[in-house]
Amino acid sequence: MLLGYNVEELKNKKAYSTAKEIEQQPRVWRELYNILLNQKLEISNFLTPILNREGIRIIITGAGTSAFVGNCSEGYLRRNLKLDIEAIDTTDIVASPDNFFFKEKPTLLVSHGRSGDSPESLATIELAEKIIDEVYFLNITCNKNGSMAKNTMEKQNCLNIFMPEESNDDGFAMTSSFTSMLLTDLMLPFINEIENKKELFDVLSSEAERIISEDAEIIEKISRNEYDRLIYLGSGGLKGCAMESALKSLELTHGVVNTNSNTPLGFRHGPKSVINNSTLLGMFISNHEYTQRYDLDLLNEIANEPGDRKIMVFLPEEMNVSGADYIFSLKKDFNKIDEAFLVPLYIIYAQMLGMFKSLNLRITPDNPNPEGYVNRVVKGVIIYDYSK
Repeated sequence: MLLGYNVEELKNKKAYSTAKEIEQQPRVWRELYNILLNQKLEISNFLTPILNREGIRIIITGAGTSAFVGNCSEGYLRRNLKLDIEAIDTTDIVASPDNFFFKEKPTLLVSHGRSGDSPESLATIELAEKIIDEVYFLNITCNKNGSMAKNTMEKQNCLNIFMPEESNDDGFAMTSSFTSMLLTDLMLPFINEIENKKELFDVLSSEAERIISEDAEIIEKISRNEYDRLIYLGSGGLKGCAMESALKSLELTHGVVNTNSNTPLGFRHGPKSVINNSTLLGMFISNHEYTQRYDLDLLNEIANEPGDRKIMVFLPEEMNVSGADYIFSLKKDFNKIDEAFLVPLYIIYAQMLGMFKSLNLRITPDNPNPEGYVNRVVKGVIIYDYSK
């Protein structure tokens, strides 16, 4: 059984890979910890002089879900490294490199990629080499055989960190690849003390196992609701979680469910107009006491407005909240960890909802667009020569 489904049924419905890759995440995270532990010295020797370089700029990048990794980790890395850090999509960089790359500004480019073959990601590395005098590359990828890894393997200014092999998801939608690359980002400030993080990985993994075993059935029931609009909201690093969550359902339902994301504060400034009686709203509540006040204010506001929209709330602990139709609470003590570590747990709910809704719509989650207009690795991108 996977996520409550018989394996043969999943294979017949072309959902096996997606279900397997969602459910395997706790095990993959434990394997990732051992990878980082074994590569500790190499990562530290590469990063330490770069992070101590005066005036260093760090760009976290990727395309699609790989870009959302940076949106989730950007603030956390900025706080913990106290450096100039920006999450910028490769799709933005390739289209307008002069807006982001500066010749005399030493730069570390942290690239994320499941396949390592995204044309924009490869072009971003080439552009950085062409434009920036002093540039370093940290590639976090799930594919040892991808072009990102192969093209930079022998370069002194580059280091590759490879995720567990199983995280190179076969399914269309990125699931275990996303959470593995994110957890790698979150370990970078503490790579020298990675031995002390084993308990954290164990707690995250055990909580993820609980979510999958206890809450999958409820999420499947929610997916049967007649909603065609799905909005996710989150503050801080949870904004990136909301972005990735929205993309999961959009991809897996082949666009039948129209999705969007925002922050609780930003949602009032126009985007709130999207709510109607066929809307499902998911709110990721922060464990940061100050931020949480804004999250709960919006929840209370929407809950007290008329209409038949449904509200899902994802909480860092059991709390007294009212007005939500569905409440999911984490059971471990996550109040003392950084908000960024909520993302790998919260996102599992969104991954499951996207897959279940896809099955209910009789779409094939492993390949929701069999016509080939949208692909697992993007196609049809022409990369033009850059000159200045």
